[in-house]
Amino acid sequence: MAKSRGGRETNSKQRVPEIQLPVFYNKGGRRVEANGTRFSPKGCVIYTNIPHNCGTSFSLRITNPHSNKTIQVDSSVILKKRFDSAKKWGMVVRFMNLSTSEKDEIYDILSRAPAIPKTATESKYLKTPIGQAILRYFNLKKLID
Repeated sequence: MAKSRGGRETNSKQRVPEIQLPVFYNKGGRRVEANGTRFSPKGCVIYTNIPHNCGTSFSLRITNPHSNKTIQVDSSVILKKRFDSAKKWGMVVRFMNLSTSEKDEIYDILSRAPAIPKTATESKYLKTPIGQAILRYFNLKKLID
């Protein structure tokens, strides 16, 4: 077991939990509900019909399903891509200026989620631009070191 920066013990072969939560943000004066996934202390991926442009900073509201506590984090869009099959957009979002309590709440969400079982095949989306961004910015090895 290795210790992360926050002092939490982590297993170096641990997989990122795959959870999906509703998230909320404002766009053009409207409140937008979207699905967030691939959560980490550094950011997440958001699937939505109404995306922000790359480089846009905005406030993202996440609710912990276990404690019903809502946190609001400053976020910035790193990458966005349209998925024709789902008629949705995917945005890779980076969290900025997280306080200790916000980090703890994200760790609480992640710690209660089941780990992803290791699959024998590689995802077909890993070679797409959004898949490469996810691998680059949300690599668990980077989070632990």
